[in-house]
Amino acid sequence: MIEVKNLVRTFNSGDRTIKPVNDVSFELEQGTLASIVGKSGSGKSTLLSLLGALDKPTSGDVVVNGVSLAGLPDGKLTEYRRRDIGFVFQQFNLIPNLSALDNVMLPMEFAGVRKAERRQRATDLLEQVQLDPEKQVRRINRLSGGEQQRVAIARALANEPKLILADEP
Repeated sequence: MIEVKNLVRTFNSGDRTIKPVNDVSFELEQGTLASIVGKSGSGKSTLLSLLGALDKPTSGDVVVNGVSLAGLPDGKLTEYRRRDIGFVFQQFNLIPNLSALDNVMLPMEFAGVRKAERRQRATDLLEQVQLDPEKQVRRINRLSGGEQQRVAIARALANEPKLILADEP
C-alpha cells in the first residue's frame, strides 16, 4: 500500500517560489492501477519523482507498506528504488551505446542477478513487449521511438518491481 500524506515540493526560481506539488494526499492499495492527469507543467512528473524516491519532498511523506520514505537514509532509498520500483521515464533514459538487451539487463546486474538469469529474463521481457529478436541486439540509437519505449517498459519490469511509475507511457 502507498500512502501519500500532505506532499509538498517547492522550487525557487529567481525571486519566485514554484509549488508543482501542493498538499497532495491519497492512498493506493496493492494491485491498483492509477493515472495522474493534468496539463503540461502541472507537477505530474515531480509527483512521480517523489513517489519513486528520485527527489525528496519539501514537506509531507510517502509511506510504502508502512515504511516512511522521509525517514530512510540514502542507501535505503537506493535499495528501495532498485528493488521495489520500475521506472518508465518520459525521455526513456536508455543508454544509447548499449543494445536493447543490455539496457534491460543493466538494472538486474545492479540488483545482483546472475548473468545467465539476466540474459534469459531480459530476452523474455523484450519478447513480451514484442521487440523482434534481431532488434534486441541493436544499439538503442538504431531503434525507433516506439521500439525504445518498449525497451524502457521491459527495463522497468526487469527486477519484478512492486510498483511501476510511468511518465507519459
